[in-house]
Formats: sequence, C-alpha cells, structure tokens
Amino acid sequence: MSILRAVFVAIAIVFLTILFGVPAILLAPFKPSGHLTHWITRWWARTLLRVGGVTVRPHGLEHVPAGRPCVLVANHASAADIPILLAHLPFQFRMIAKASLFHIPILGWYIRLAGYVSIDRESPTRAMRSLERAVQKVRSGLPVLVFPEGTRSRTGDLQPFNKGAFLLAIQAGVPVVPIAIVGSYEILVRGSLRVHGGTVDLIVAPPIDTQGYTPKARGQLADAAYDTIHRCLTDGKT
Repeated sequence: MSILRAVFVAIAIVFLTILFGVPAILLAPFKPSGHLTHWITRWWARTLLRVGGVTVRPHGLEHVPAGRPCVLVANHASAADIPILLAHLPFQFRMIAKASLFHIPILGWYIRLAGYVSIDRESPTRAMRSLERAVQKVRSGLPVLVFPEGTRSRTGDLQPFNKGAFLLAIQAGVPVVPIAIVGSYEILVRGSLRVHGGTVDLIVAPPIDTQGYTPKARGQLADAAYDTIHRCLTDGKT
C-alpha cells in the first residue's frame, strides 16, 4: 500500500504542478509584479500538502513585521519545507532559491515569473549578483525568504549558516525573522520520493533588529538567528 501511495503522490505532484503552473504562466503578463503568480503558487502548495496528508500548525505569525520588509531565514531539512512555507506564510514574499529549481519545466518558469531570485552557488560572482537583486527586492518592500544552511540537511539536524542572508539584511537595513520548521524531515526524507503524512510545526520567532550591525558583524547576526532557530527546534513553540 505504501508503494501505491507513493506512486499516487508522485503523479499528483506532477498533475498539480501543471494544473496550477499553466494558468500562472498565462496570467503572469497581466500582473508583472508577480503577486498573482505567488498566490497561485501558494494554492499549489496548500493542495500538495493536503494530498500528501501533511498538517501544518503555524505559531507566531504575529512576529512578522506588519507592512515592513524583512529577511526571513528558515532551517531546511526537507523538500517539503518550500510548500510548507508557501502555504502557511499568509503574505507576499519572494524566495532566494538554488538555480537548478529554475530549470525544472513549468515549476521553474512560474517561480521565475513570480519574481523569485535564482542563486548560483558555484560562482561567487553570480551569487553576489543574486544578493544584489535580493537587496533590491527587500528595498522595494517585499520580504525575502532564505535558507541559510544553503541546502537540505542530510540528517535533519541544523547545519551551520552561510552569512549571505545576514549581509543582505544588514545592507537592506531590515530585521531578520528566524523561522523553525519542526518535523518536516520525517515527512519527506532527503533522497526519498515517499511523502509520509504527519504534523509539522511552523514557528516564527520574534524579529532580530539589524540596526548597529555592520557587514563585518554578519557572523554575529547569523549566530543569533542560528541560536533562535536551534532553540525552537529543541524546545518547541516560542
């Protein structure tokens, strides 16, 4: 039965990506801001989670600064993290995602049309250009989401943070909002295509003000966010 369910979920993911992706691509020229495409992507994510039997319990959404741009930083233990965040952060934001996602047919096209930022970690020069584009997004008023671990954890444990997201926050002069996703590793383990239904806690911690931080102090800011997320993963709700 589990194999049949895995096949069903895999087929459903492809079907839903086409079902939501084609309208998003066709409608994108009418809303070049990417706002409409982002909301369609949000409903794609909500439907995927429902099909996979994944329940998400959000906590602390009030900690996101209302009407202000910020840099959202989240742990990354599973491929399920992206739909979890898209489905349950109820506001417009843009994501910094690895370049390979933008090469996936339909999915890559409509996340590009939504205004998500591609980052190529193989090239420091292109990575810096991506960071500059992200700074422009934040300064235009949109929150930006970053996975500071850089890639999914192989064990589910929190990995060291790269400093780029924190340099972005300092340069843009906006707060950092730490987000802990608790339980997603068990939902979809890296290297597996089987989605296991279950419950995930999405914990949004209070923002960290970046005033007084210089670019040279981005490591201290990264440490503060890391400690907050680690504490949420260990202790639960804030």
